[in-house]
Amino acid sequence: MHVTDEPAADSTLVRSEDFFIHTAEHRLAATTVYAPHGVAPSVIHLHGLGATATRHVIRYLLDDLAAQGHSSLTFEYSGNGESTGVLEDSTLRLRREETLAAGAQLSGDVRPVVMGTSMGAHLAACTVAQLRPRALVLFCPAAYPEDAADTPFGNGLARPGDYADSPAFAGIREFDGDLLVIGARHDEVVPARVIDAYLAHAEKARSKRLIWLDTHHFIQRWLPEQEGPKEQVLQAIRAITTDSTR
Repeated sequence: MHVTDEPAADSTLVRSEDFFIHTAEHRLAATTVYAPHGVAPSVIHLHGLGATATRHVIRYLLDDLAAQGHSSLTFEYSGNGESTGVLEDSTLRLRREETLAAGAQLSGDVRPVVMGTSMGAHLAACTVAQLRPRALVLFCPAAYPEDAADTPFGNGLARPGDYADSPAFAGIREFDGDLLVIGARHDEVVPARVIDAYLAHAEKARSKRLIWLDTHHFIQRWLPEQEGPKEQVLQAIRAITTDSTR
């Protein structure tokens, strides 16, 4: 376990704690980012597919939420970052199980805010019934067919699409909280029709908002250095995180 104190944007002190989540098969590297008053985390981020995906890329957003009083959790799936495992051996089913293991670390006092990027958004939607989020924040959300659940990533996973049988769409149909989708106008991985499908299937959502950004699929690499778009996204996430508790 490693604890650090870091300055947030408003000069308050953000404390972060590194630890491992132990599952039946793997050890997942994780970080809790604490608000100044140290409340248990109620926000979680699920990263996407790719060898370079890590839990650290989202810290610009989680540090901002900590300064607003919201503690959070970010972690690495098996085969990524400091977690054990081999990326090519992982599957969507395994990542779903790891999502639930990470979700078990969240506060039980309030329904969580679940954020996901690309494949992480698919997993966020797939676990709606178990995690019962009060809000979903989906960046460039991918969706995969039901029969892709057990395909090892190294064997060629199906490309993201608006598959009618996608578990992500089945999950989001039962979502009754606030939905924020952030899309990339030049996304070369996830077609725009997938975002349309997420919004269409979220029939029970209390509210729905879509923000388009003038960028490519790898949004978390681009956004931290873009002051205007970053502030727009941060304001939207601050609002949905706070308002969804009311």
